[in-house]
Amino acid sequence: MLMTVREFTERAMTAMPDLVRDLQRATGRVGDEEERAWKASLLKLAYVLDDAELEPFHIHMGPTSGGMSLEYRLPASSSWCDAVLLGEGESAPAAVMIELKHWDLVGDRPGPRPGLIVHHGEHLLHPSEQVRGYVEYCERFHSAVQEQKATLAGCALLTKPGDVTPYRSGVHADLTSTYPVFGATPDDCEVAFPQFVRQRLKRPNAAFAQAFEDGYYSQDRSFVQGIARTIEDEANTAFVLLDAQRRGFELCLKAVDELLAKGTGQKAVLIIKGPPGSGKSILAAKLWAALAKDGRLDGNKVMVTTSGSQKTNVSDIFASVANNAAGAGVVVPANQFNPGLSSKWQSDMTKLGHSVTVESWRDNLKLFVQRGGRTKIADNHMAVSVVDEAHALIDPSLTENRGISPSGWSIHAGPQAYHVIRASRLSVFLLDPDQSYRDNETTTIDVIRALAAELGAEVLEDVSLEGAQFRCAGSAEFVAQLDRALALGAGAPAKPLGESHFPIEMVDSPAQLEERLRAHRADGRTVRLLASYARKWKTKGVKAPHGLVADAKDFCIPIVHEGVPAYWAKVWNYAPDQDYTLFVQAPVGSEMHADPLCEVGCPYVVRGFDWDYVGVLWLKDLVWRTNHWVADLAHVNETAWNKTKAAAKKEHKAGAYDVAMHRLQDRIARGYRILLTRGVRGAYVWCEDDETREYLASEFARWRTGDGA
Repeated sequence: MLMTVREFTERAMTAMPDLVRDLQRATGRVGDEEERAWKASLLKLAYVLDDAELEPFHIHMGPTSGGMSLEYRLPASSSWCDAVLLGEGESAPAAVMIELKHWDLVGDRPGPRPGLIVHHGEHLLHPSEQVRGYVEYCERFHSAVQEQKATLAGCALLTKPGDVTPYRSGVHADLTSTYPVFGATPDDCEVAFPQFVRQRLKRPNAAFAQAFEDGYYSQDRSFVQGIARTIEDEANTAFVLLDAQRRGFELCLKAVDELLAKGTGQKAVLIIKGPPGSGKSILAAKLWAALAKDGRLDGNKVMVTTSGSQKTNVSDIFASVANNAAGAGVVVPANQFNPGLSSKWQSDMTKLGHSVTVESWRDNLKLFVQRGGRTKIADNHMAVSVVDEAHALIDPSLTENRGISPSGWSIHAGPQAYHVIRASRLSVFLLDPDQSYRDNETTTIDVIRALAAELGAEVLEDVSLEGAQFRCAGSAEFVAQLDRALALGAGAPAKPLGESHFPIEMVDSPAQLEERLRAHRADGRTVRLLASYARKWKTKGVKAPHGLVADAKDFCIPIVHEGVPAYWAKVWNYAPDQDYTLFVQAPVGSEMHADPLCEVGCPYVVRGFDWDYVGVLWLKDLVWRTNHWVADLAHVNETAWNKTKAAAKKEHKAGAYDVAMHRLQDRIARGYRILLTRGVRGAYVWCEDDETREYLASEFARWRTGDGA
């Protein structure tokens, strides 16, 4: 709903507990620290806006099924802007987007880059850079802003008393001249901030305020086509297709040409399948670029991501390609295809006497519409949705996974793939079924085909990248040998697998693993340390984990260094605010930029990415015993396998090693498959278990001779 500034200030000053409860209900953020910050920052905002000249303007209080949220969720995005003031500027509708920070500013200092600030010793996103991203996103992807040619501005308001000079000075001066930072001083709150707003909002505009609230995702076509042209320019882009990728690309375009030639406007689904390293991600980007420029396909064309790591990294890549933060807006997380169902909606419907279950997801969708629900991404709203890593799409409706509550998705809405197809005229799914890893990653090619048929979408001829290999030194044989050794796939191959040309070496200690990688780094190569979930995440939530003593870190392994007992200690991939670019891309200012071997990456974060050389810690979650693999429950710490682990523990307690334990074993093996296929030039392995080390060493030797069948 919309409220005037006066209505908001009265509510903040007289009914703050109710306002905070509504915020919690809307955002799902219920921590005590967040509640305290809201109470303090919103009260400060209310006092700042308690100005007779600002009272008639509108503030967005987004609908949340009966409650209200001060925070405004950007269309088809997982980002929330703390507050948006809406009105009319000099000659067009206008909005002022505000980022609130209730930060203790003591000791803060300018960061190494305009977009980074050093807050309490951490390199965090500068609040002005954050609000700049919101403004640029809405300029390029908000229907009301585009249609009414609205002008947007943004600023940050630091609501706790303190010195804001570090935020404005040095490398931040240019950024904050456009997106200013206001502090809690009387001069800023009573003079500078109101003046900034008054210069941009001259009078109320209720019609635009309503249009902004009702706005939907709509691409600025010229902007998107500019990104597509950059990706297509093979002379100036890292997105270059080779061999099988080119064939796959041409086959994809052939399928689209044939579809469009029919002139029926029918929905369609295209499935592209390939093993790790077959070039799916680059093909996805190039295919998106070609379709984004295709004038026959009118409407939004988006890249769809299926994990937090993929989302942050792909968004960052597209922003870099566009040379504009808004470039990330062509990337839409799969969670955003949720039509609008939530746990609160389910609770409300149950109270009204409706049966709302996971199994009844189709009926739930009908009920949602009947009860006046507004779908976030409407049917056929996207012209093209290209889904990379589609094996990570979730389907909570499957019998073996019912009851799993994935982060950011309502299990009562059904399969994610259903909603991607529902909302898109052409859906392209790139996947490797053997990379489905977590309990809720249950989407298969057969599931996609069945959902397409249900929605009346034509399934185009599949495109296969089988045999292509752009990692692992180009050795498709290595991947085949690895699958056989891990007992993955359909069983023993019908013919010899051939010689693997991928250099993989067993080392004697984690310290030696690191030494090998450091030598490659000295030669200018990219390197990473990787491991499965066989160590607990002890440093989760720790703000500066790298400075901890050895035994407080996630990995603390006894070694002997130059004849002296010591410890090899590292932390898991550090990702404050779920920013996985810190590990994958190691941007300037991050700990990983200074030392790319200071952290260990997990399968979830590294899936879909690669480096020149990787060092893999093979731990005790999967061990070789005589002639077969054994999963050791005592060393499995993956939190997204709760259902699989529960069934395995029950079976193990009964003294059996049957279906559930084999399912767990398969999940762990898939994790090692992900890790061992991240290297482009080579890999090193240290194994914690002696018998497993001997088996793997013998396997590696056999692969090099082609004697792996």
